[in-house]
Amino acid sequence: MPEASLPPAPSSSPPAPPRLVPAPGEIQHGYELPCEERLVRGAPTRLFTFPQGSTDPTRTVVCLPGLGASGRSFAPMRPLAPDWRLLLWTPPPHTPLTHTPLQWNVASLAHPDAGLPGRFALVGSSFGSLVSLAFALEHPERLKALVLVSPVASVQRIRRGAVALSTLVRIPKPFAFLFAPTVARVMGGRYLPPEGRAEIVREARRLSPLEMLRRLKDILDADYLERLEQLRVPTLVLHGGRDKLVPLSSARDVAARIPGARLEVLREASHLPYMSHTDAFNAFVGDFLSQHDT
Repeated sequence: MPEASLPPAPSSSPPAPPRLVPAPGEIQHGYELPCEERLVRGAPTRLFTFPQGSTDPTRTVVCLPGLGASGRSFAPMRPLAPDWRLLLWTPPPHTPLTHTPLQWNVASLAHPDAGLPGRFALVGSSFGSLVSLAFALEHPERLKALVLVSPVASVQRIRRGAVALSTLVRIPKPFAFLFAPTVARVMGGRYLPPEGRAEIVREARRLSPLEMLRRLKDILDADYLERLEQLRVPTLVLHGGRDKLVPLSSARDVAARIPGARLEVLREASHLPYMSHTDAFNAFVGDFLSQHDT
């Protein structure tokens, strides 16, 4: 929960500038959500939910965050919660070395420990979209609908600058802490509110450099493009027109290869449209889920 507010400063003192990086453990306004920790295949998995949201298991939507983020980053999807049982999934902070993070998360979603219904919808952003694609290809019978946000299907379609970020996880941790706000600004773009930027920074700092490197290696090794034509799951692709990490051409390529996929572009958004352009994003997702709730 948020920390207690400090007393207001005397009227003679200038107001303190807003803090973009929260104190340890501090949750930004709008991102306070109940958290349940489940042991899935023996690893702790955090699930965030919305109070007073739908509890109908037949309307379950699992949301998978991007690299270093938590499921709490999907908090701006709150307006959809009365109609959909939104489960904001956070992968375990450490995955066993016997599996890649991608393999572990796909198997975890399919495992009985996850407590998911027989069929559900899946929303994946960035690294979460890679997990979503792998799950859809392995378990298409489990999915009602698939939403891919800033999709990552092959490193061939990621900007060279994004690939270069792999070197950042090798630097000393204190320096990585200092660099995190800059990365958040690049990912979120000019329209990401300060509280959203702070949420991204705080969660990224919880992840160990080793786990970040292992997840990034999954992205660098990924190449699902030739298999996308096998998908028979209703798919919506959402992409920001100002995404500096994954180019719009990547989203167009992914949508063109998945039979029947629909592409929507949020022109002014960057890599995190569900955090920066929430009204448009929620409208697209809500309409799409309603069309495929069978």
